[in-house]
Amino acid sequence: MAVLTLDRQGSSANLLSSGVLDEIEAHLDALDKQSDAPGQSGVTGLVFLSAKPGIFIAGADLTEFAAGIDQSDEQVQQVARRGQLLLGRLAKSDYITVAAIDGVCVGGGAELAVWCDRRILTTSDKTQLGFPEVKLGLFPGWGGTARTPRMIGLSNGVELVTSGESVSAHEAAKLGLADDLVGDATQLLDAARRMIAAERASGAYLADRAKWSEPIAINPTELGFLGATASAYIQGQTGGHYPAPLAALELMLEASQVDLDAACQMEAARFAPLFGSPVNRALLNVFFLQDRAKKTDVGSRQSPDESSEHWQHANRVSVIGAGIMGQGIAAANVKRGIAVSMSDMREEALQAGISGVVREASYNKQIKGVDPELAVERSALIDAALSDAELGWADIVIEAVIENLEAKRQLFERLERHLGERTILCSNTSTIPISQLAEGLAHPDRFCGLHFFNPVRKMPLVEVIRGKRTSDATISAMAHYARRLGKTPVIVNDGPGFLVNRLLLPYMNEAALLVSEGHPIKEIERAAKDFGMPMGPITLYDVVGLDTCLHAGGVMLEAFPDRVVPAGIVEQLVEHQRLGQKNGRGFFDYPPTKPGKPPRGVPSDEVAKLIAQSPAERTVDAPPTPETLVDRLMLPMLLEATRTLEDGVAADVRDVDLALILGIGFPPHKGGLFHWADTIGAAAILERLKPLEPLGKRFEPTDMLKQVAAEGGKFYDVTQNAGPSSKETIL
Repeated sequence: MAVLTLDRQGSSANLLSSGVLDEIEAHLDALDKQSDAPGQSGVTGLVFLSAKPGIFIAGADLTEFAAGIDQSDEQVQQVARRGQLLLGRLAKSDYITVAAIDGVCVGGGAELAVWCDRRILTTSDKTQLGFPEVKLGLFPGWGGTARTPRMIGLSNGVELVTSGESVSAHEAAKLGLADDLVGDATQLLDAARRMIAAERASGAYLADRAKWSEPIAINPTELGFLGATASAYIQGQTGGHYPAPLAALELMLEASQVDLDAACQMEAARFAPLFGSPVNRALLNVFFLQDRAKKTDVGSRQSPDESSEHWQHANRVSVIGAGIMGQGIAAANVKRGIAVSMSDMREEALQAGISGVVREASYNKQIKGVDPELAVERSALIDAALSDAELGWADIVIEAVIENLEAKRQLFERLERHLGERTILCSNTSTIPISQLAEGLAHPDRFCGLHFFNPVRKMPLVEVIRGKRTSDATISAMAHYARRLGKTPVIVNDGPGFLVNRLLLPYMNEAALLVSEGHPIKEIERAAKDFGMPMGPITLYDVVGLDTCLHAGGVMLEAFPDRVVPAGIVEQLVEHQRLGQKNGRGFFDYPPTKPGKPPRGVPSDEVAKLIAQSPAERTVDAPPTPETLVDRLMLPMLLEATRTLEDGVAADVRDVDLALILGIGFPPHKGGLFHWADTIGAAAILERLKPLEPLGKRFEPTDMLKQVAAEGGKFYDVTQNAGPSSKETIL
């Protein structure tokens, strides 16, 4: 038996780079020569193992993808065929091939696994198998679409490939992707030996090779039904913005009716047009943005230092405020095994908050409810702090109380005397400048903003906000801590609205101004959703709360009175107690729904009357089109984003793009706000701004925009702190 161990040097993960494929090919050639050599016995089995704990193969090397992004369709097709033919040797060899998998096995790694005769998986929580290529605007191109449905059935194969989601070891076994399960990695090799011996005795693998080389047996009616239902589901999930899942579906349906070799050739031909497409480039850009955030303190002035390790491995965190945000922050800690002390001014709120933390932290997706055993385990990690001293001895203290400057200052003044010498104090404020909150603190160097987004359990972004006197060590430590919680930190400098809210408000305010001018709400909502936003901006007002938006708008008006034009309709609605979904009345009316059903807005006659009674003056006379509505909504956000870079609030265009994708759901298929702008071109944006300049300074081109246009460059070329992946992100 031969064992081929994967261990990419200098990396924590194995990737199927071209160099690794060359090495695999060389090993296969050597095994074939050994079998053919006179007097030498060939191997009876080949086992693939990984020396990386928790990772088998984490996919192809995407830096190579980016380097070859401009290849012709013919060249891309040749690369796909090379991978297919190489991995296809595993299903035609004279010996039995086994993938012995512990940990992540996705993308090209999953394709190597399905080309093997058999697969053995550990039941570790880290073990997962899947094809995430559609999340990069592609589908598997090394035989994954052809081989997988022949092994597990067309319907299961379609779901696995078009969803891009991975399955656990137990789920893989149910599908037929895993032929054996073992407890841990130490048992893989013995299990492989037993499996090879059993397969040699039974010859079952040879029967499967023959079966999996043939067309898939399915009657035309069933095939048509599968195509119709899967297509409708994919359209509903993607909104038509992501072509790869539908392309994969069409390919798999057609290729099911031909033999395996022909299916692979079809796969390579259909793969080529997707590679390098605008959506593929955008989604690759998002991947590199996220990868950069894992490797560096994004937006920091320095690399992570050793002092960060103390907070990365913090044992206790205090959360002050037992409301929705406080509960979410506390639960995020408890889920990661970090003990939390929680406090609130009102005892009943504190008890309700602790119960809420336990419920959220012990929720089990599989049973769709609270896991009793997990609840017992995690309830031991949350307690009520009844004094400032109990809060102060934590490693990190996070304040999440009412958005009131004086209330927060009084809390900090009272609390600071109880803090340890290394304790970091953080505020979850979304609007109040960190430097103002730090006034009067004895140790402002150990104070920063740590802005989580609501709901905390779903939102991956955390803004780490540097005040004027915050130390670099504090910022680096909190970035490490955010990653420990499974969040993505983006470091920004202090300023009104920080980064995300500062850019979100111009977009929302412009939508409200359009409503005030008499533009139909339905058309505004459709323009935003057709662009790819997760919901329309008017619905977003109702979700956030109109009173909250009015307050945040006031902060921005005070900070930037030259370019912020208040939308009077928002204040009118608040005066009429139309606050949004929180009270069932906002821009839309929200009739009662069944328990567990999300609120659904319907047009409001009262709102229509308010708009009609006081329409704003239209400065631009041209009737709006979907394109001009998009410009009205998106260009103020883009211009404000350039100002955050000019002001030094954000350090790099990549910080902005990642923050908006993770913080407000800016459409990933656009690659980020600045990536989208680069696809249009700065000069073209200047032209699109000209008819809108009568609307005021918010549409006035900034120095940065004019400079990029004059140089004929890209925003992604304007970099202050690009980090190690900057070259890959210029796609």
